[in-house]
Amino acid sequence: MTPALLLSLVLSQAPAESIHYTAPASEEEGAKPAADGYDFTVWEPTGKQAKHFIGVDEANLRETPTADGPVVTTLPLGANVRVLERGQERQKVGEYVNHWYRVEYFDTKGTPDTNDDAPVRGWVFGNTLTPFRFEADFDGDGELEVATVVMSADFKIRVRVLEPNVKPPRRVSSVDLTPSGQGYLSVKGGPATVRLVAAKTAGLPLVQVDSAPEACGDFSTGYVSYTVPGNKKGVLGKAKVALELAGLSDAPNYSEYKVSFQPKQKGLTVVRTNTEEDESEKTTKTTERTRYKLVDGVFSEVKPAGSAVAETQP
Repeated sequence: MTPALLLSLVLSQAPAESIHYTAPASEEEGAKPAADGYDFTVWEPTGKQAKHFIGVDEANLRETPTADGPVVTTLPLGANVRVLERGQERQKVGEYVNHWYRVEYFDTKGTPDTNDDAPVRGWVFGNTLTPFRFEADFDGDGELEVATVVMSADFKIRVRVLEPNVKPPRRVSSVDLTPSGQGYLSVKGGPATVRLVAAKTAGLPLVQVDSAPEACGDFSTGYVSYTVPGNKKGVLGKAKVALELAGLSDAPNYSEYKVSFQPKQKGLTVVRTNTEEDESEKTTKTTERTRYKLVDGVFSEVKPAGSAVAETQP
């Protein structure tokens, strides 16, 4: 079985995953939480299956679980790894708090022949691992780019896109989204679930990022695109936030949205429904439809007369 087939099986069979990275928000500007105040995704050994990916480019695979340990090799963004062991104690490396993980990576030597594949083992810090890796022709140049999603040190949801035929270190573009619920919960950071929206659905491939903390009613959806001017091959493009939407589910008040793509027209429609209850317990529901047009990887609101229609129902 070829590495490509193995990877496709991993991607198709993996259950729904999520990532999170949070810490208490301090009232003092510049104050940083204690290491034991952080909460983050913890990975467990995966047996014989390689279920995780490297979410950064040129990640150092080290001989020992230390920031200055000898480097065995560097791993590219999107590299498929098997988690063998998790370090017991959480540590701080740079601005991150996480665990060290011992992982195994199969070096294919850059050839399709599996006979020369060699397993390489070492340690990576937990912030570099992710369950989210997607391949798609994001920029329409006929070549597949690789996208990953991790949590950043400043508690953002970071989407990275790698242009495979550009040499490092300038072959990755990234953009951040803000997790939901931070103000309500008095925390930094939050959770994220991620999926790929196919080009046939949206008109271009999009990374969809949803954030919905369990402890509050805030939720959000963000879409990330990646474009290259003129669809030129071998040129690093730019990852962009194509659209962000926020909602609320806090009875008796609700603000919910539904997105419908029009791929042939390179646009979409957002139907937002707001439900409110006044002091007399009278419920009012309003529905608004807003059209958006795709321009250079970003969905911009269309504002001719009558483009947004509001309906009020008792």
